[in-house]
Amino acid sequence: MSIFNLKNAKPLGSGVTVGDNGILELEVLSKLKGYRKTVVAGYRSLLLDDINSNLTPGEMHISPKIDGELWFMIIEGNEVVLSNTNGKLIAGDIPLVSEVTNISSRFIGRSILVGELFVVTKDSRPRVSDLSSALGGGVKAEVEKLGFAAFDIISGGDKLSNIPLADYKDRLELMQRLLDGGKRVKCVKTEVINNPKEAVSYFEDWVGAGKAEGLVIRAGEGRIYKVKPSLSVDAVIIGYTENNDDSSQVRSIMLALMRSDKSFQLLGSCGSLGDAKSRKEMMKKIQKLQIESNWRYTSGDGAIYHFVKPEVIVEIKAVDIQSEDSSGNLIRKMVLSNNDDEWQALQKLPFASIHHPVFVRYRSDKDINITDLRIEQIIDRCLISDTQMKAEAPKLPTSKIIRREVYSKTVKESTSVKKLVIWKTNKEELDSNYPAYVIHWTDYSPDRKDPLKREVRLASAKERATTISEQMLEKNIKKGWEKI
Repeated sequence: MSIFNLKNAKPLGSGVTVGDNGILELEVLSKLKGYRKTVVAGYRSLLLDDINSNLTPGEMHISPKIDGELWFMIIEGNEVVLSNTNGKLIAGDIPLVSEVTNISSRFIGRSILVGELFVVTKDSRPRVSDLSSALGGGVKAEVEKLGFAAFDIISGGDKLSNIPLADYKDRLELMQRLLDGGKRVKCVKTEVINNPKEAVSYFEDWVGAGKAEGLVIRAGEGRIYKVKPSLSVDAVIIGYTENNDDSSQVRSIMLALMRSDKSFQLLGSCGSLGDAKSRKEMMKKIQKLQIESNWRYTSGDGAIYHFVKPEVIVEIKAVDIQSEDSSGNLIRKMVLSNNDDEWQALQKLPFASIHHPVFVRYRSDKDINITDLRIEQIIDRCLISDTQMKAEAPKLPTSKIIRREVYSKTVKESTSVKKLVIWKTNKEELDSNYPAYVIHWTDYSPDRKDPLKREVRLASAKERATTISEQMLEKNIKKGWEKI
C-alpha cells in the first residue's frame, strides 16, 4: 500500500508534483507534527555572547545551520517522498528523489529522515528565499537544484540498527551509513566538540565566514541550541503599557514596521527597556503621543496597550525571529493604518515573531518612511509571504442584537441597573477572530466602590449563548429586581 496519494496535485517543474494537505497517511503526518512540536519547538536560541554561560564542558555535536525549511524524507520499499508538517508532498523524477530511490534498498521498514530542504548554490550559502522560489515557481532548473541535509532520523533504519536509538551519536552514525556517497542528499556536516571555546571557533569559521546561517549544538540530556548572530531592527513604537508599581515608567512597548503601502504591521512587544531611569525617560517621550485606536492589544498578563502616534523610532536587538509557529502554521500579525492621528485595524497578514527583544537606543536619525522602517530588515532571517500585498479592512456583515433585557432595583432613592445583551456577530465564517455570539452583562450599582462592572462571554452556537445568559440571570436577578 502506498504511503501517499498525490491527488489534488499540481505540476512542479519537470516530472515533479506537490500535493495538498491530507494525502499523506494520517499516522505518518501525526508523527511529523509530533516531532516538530516536541523536538524542534524545544530548540533554545543563543547569541554568540551567551555560549560560554550556557554550555558546559562535555561531548557535544555541532553542525552548521542551513537556511532552508524543515522537511521529512520518507522511504518505504522503493517509494520516496518528501513532506512538510502541513502535509505538502514532493515526489517525482528529480535528482533529489532519484538519488535516494537508487539506494532505497539500504533502508529497512518505513524510514523517516528529518532535515533541511534547501536550494544548492555555488557562490553563496543557501537562502530560504531561493527555496520558496523553487517550490512556488516550478522552474525546472531551480527544482533540480533541491538538496536535503538530514540531521535526525525518527523511524526505520538499516541492517545494523533500527530506531529508536536514544543516543544522538548512534542516530548520526546510522544516517551517515544510509546516505553515504550522496550528493544532493547528505547527512548534515557534524563535528564533535568538548567545550564552549570550540563552539565559538566553529561559529567564527562557519557563520563569520558566511558559510552558514548559524550553528546547531546538541548537548547532553536532549538539549539542542541554535546559535545565530543577533538581529538588529529599527522599528517604531505604536503603543505602551505602564509599570504596575510606578505609572511613570514604561513596562513594555509595542513595535511595528512599515509595509510598501505605508501601512504599519505589528512586529511584537519589548519589555527589556533598561533600568527605572530609562523607563521613565521613555514614558516622557511617548505618553504625550497617545491617540485613539479601534483595535485593542493586550500583553501576556492582560494589560491593555495605550496607542501612540508613530513618531519614536528605536533600535532593538533580538535573539531570533520566526515566521511559523510550533505547528508549522504561518504567523499572522495585524496591519494597521494611521489616519488623522487614529489607528484603524485593517487585516492580519503573514509576518513574524521576535524572540527576546532588547531595547538598544533611540534612532532620531531615522524617519517614518518605508525605507527606514522597511519589512526587508527581517526577510533575510525568515521567509514572509505577501509583503507587497495591499492591506485592506475587510467588509464584514453588521452584528445583530437578538436579546436585550434591562432590570432595575431602587433602595433608599439609589437605583441599580443590570443589563443583558446578546448579539450575533455574523462574522465568524469570514474571520476566525470573531465568535458567533457575544453575551454582555452590565452591572451598575452607584453605592459600590466600583460602580460599573462588566462581564463578556463568547459562544459558538445560539444554544450555548442561551444557556450562558440564563445562568447569568439566575445568578444575578433575585427578589426585588424589576424588568424594565
